[in-house]
Amino acid sequence: MAAVVGVSGCGGSPSSPSAQSGPSPSVAGPAPSSAVATSRPSAALAAPSPAAVSPTVAAVARLSAIVAANPKDGDAQRQLGSALAQRVRETADPSLYALALVAFQAALAVEPADAEALTGVAGIQLGKHQFGDALRTARRAIDLSPSLVPARAAEVDALVELGRYGAADAAAAEMLGIRTDISTLSRASYLAELRGHLPAALGAMRQAAADPAPAPENSAYVRALLGNLLVWSGDRAGAAKAYADALALVPSHAPSLAGQGRLAVGEGRLDDAIELFRHASAVVPLPEYVIAQGDAERAAGRLDDARRSDDLARAEIRLFRAAGVVVDVDLALFEADRGDASDALAHARAGYAATPTVRAADAVAWALHRLGRDTEAEPYVVKALRLGSIDPILRYHAGAIEAANGDRTNARHDLELALRIDPGFSATGAAEARRLLSTLEG
Repeated sequence: MAAVVGVSGCGGSPSSPSAQSGPSPSVAGPAPSSAVATSRPSAALAAPSPAAVSPTVAAVARLSAIVAANPKDGDAQRQLGSALAQRVRETADPSLYALALVAFQAALAVEPADAEALTGVAGIQLGKHQFGDALRTARRAIDLSPSLVPARAAEVDALVELGRYGAADAAAAEMLGIRTDISTLSRASYLAELRGHLPAALGAMRQAAADPAPAPENSAYVRALLGNLLVWSGDRAGAAKAYADALALVPSHAPSLAGQGRLAVGEGRLDDAIELFRHASAVVPLPEYVIAQGDAERAAGRLDDARRSDDLARAEIRLFRAAGVVVDVDLALFEADRGDASDALAHARAGYAATPTVRAADAVAWALHRLGRDTEAEPYVVKALRLGSIDPILRYHAGAIEAANGDRTNARHDLELALRIDPGFSATGAAEARRLLSTLEG
């Protein structure tokens, strides 16, 4: 099973196998849900590899020169903050959050009522999983500029990540009433996906993918999300095309490489999957890619390689924490599978207390399962599935716990659903789901 530590503040999304990275934040204005790179702020700005070259690098350099010459240029400060936030998406360097925040705060020092700069701050707070703060900041921006769609998008993201799904629906309806575009449609898609409404989610994401985006990475990311939803709908050929389209826009686009990796896992091509996940993590060093690589290595019997991948993922998670990103739920899932289940439960409970989402409930349930406390886990399974999600990770966890509790009917249903939705959701998780199903036959 793969955990995800996030760079974005957007809620869980079909973009990641275990899901904590919702609609592209910088597509809407904020910043992304999962990443670790280097602790040196300059690393993501200097000498990028050819695959990582982005017009954002030139924008950061140009805007940095402008604000160095005139620190009171509020427009340039705000634009610099936005460019740095976009660079976090492209490099997974959480140290850039601090630089982006400085720029947004400088813009606000010039103009305290700058709603766009406030929205940028909300994006940073989302990226660091400070969801309560992000909601308050987004609403301040909305009060100043009610028609500012990126602020509305940040509000929706924060509400989702706080587990306030009804309020998120209402906020999304208001947002869509202002404008339908790549940002608003991707969020509408995610809200539908959370409830297992796959046709609606797919329809909205198709519209989002057809809409112009402010940067090539944004367009590529939405195509990767579309690919993930196509996998879930059973159209693996369509998913492969969506990933290829994204990679044509942005060569070595990490989410699309990871999508191809999950397709390879589902087809039993573990060596190909390992290389795809390794490529994705080399481009954007997210723990989710390294964990997926480790899962595939473990399933392929490459245990020493898998242990090295686990160590790398743990180091990356530590970098996130050092950068001020709240990672309780993500760390709980990782530790439940690869570390100390008691520590996992402590992190999961802390995460659920702060953000009672379906994913936090799933983390508590899974940690309890790993401790052999399946009776206690059952109420959290109910909470994790309360929206009707078909997320294969949630369904796999539910099925394993139901099987342990002797609920053969529901266990068979959830395990079969997980494998039908995406047989590549996790190399080790899918293998365990098949093993459990074999024990339920007859």
